[in-house]
Amino acid sequence: MFKFLIILLAVVLIMLSVFPLFSIIFKTNPSILFETLKDKEFLNAIYVTVMAAFCSTLISILLGIPFSYVMARYHFPLKGLIEALVDIPQALPHTVAGIALIMVVGRNFMIGQTFSKFGVGFVNTFLGVILAMWYVSFSIFVNAVKEGFRGLDERYERVARSLGLSFTQTFFKVSIPMVKREIVSGAIQMWARAISEFGAIAILAYYPKTVSILAYDRFQGFGLSSALGVTALVIIIFGSLFTVLRFIEDRWKRSESR
Repeated sequence: MFKFLIILLAVVLIMLSVFPLFSIIFKTNPSILFETLKDKEFLNAIYVTVMAAFCSTLISILLGIPFSYVMARYHFPLKGLIEALVDIPQALPHTVAGIALIMVVGRNFMIGQTFSKFGVGFVNTFLGVILAMWYVSFSIFVNAVKEGFRGLDERYERVARSLGLSFTQTFFKVSIPMVKREIVSGAIQMWARAISEFGAIAILAYYPKTVSILAYDRFQGFGLSSALGVTALVIIIFGSLFTVLRFIEDRWKRSESR
């Protein structure tokens, strides 16, 4: 009986997750989908979203791996505070995160003014989209990789050092390869979260439009029927892509564990 209840609860949870998504897809006329696919604004929003999410994820990989290693391996004063500060953007309403960002990199503020002298701007620019995506999602990657390093037995690194490898060689040839599962998993999760971001982008970089901004724009300006094509295609495209990536990740992890 208990096993049946667990299965039933799992089925209910799955239905609650997927029913709204499939409901939008099946209620949208196919002709609307084809028209939206020819919409240049929609195609540009897809491009901006994918590229900005990729860039924000790449930045987190480059900066997050060494940071995660330090947080996993070393103990120092205020370490707990630093970990909490890294997680704060995840806990904030993302419109608040956007306001916080614009108060730093906006045109009327010191850092924003400094960058503008070199022709670099963040308000309503592609760089602003990248920054907004990165700021609200980088802790997802950091926490995943940090747990990977924490679970890595330090004896492997000590053996590598005893065999003559330098700290840098050990880090790149031993430590990173042994947490590659966590790196890949964290990168996929962060990329997906970056794609879905709305609040921080709406405040900092409404233009160029991402798919979340475009769907909101169509809904606010022209009503639900106008937003259906964009919404349904976003679910189909990114839902399928994310599912494929998770499937490939799962198969890869299974093959690695054999």
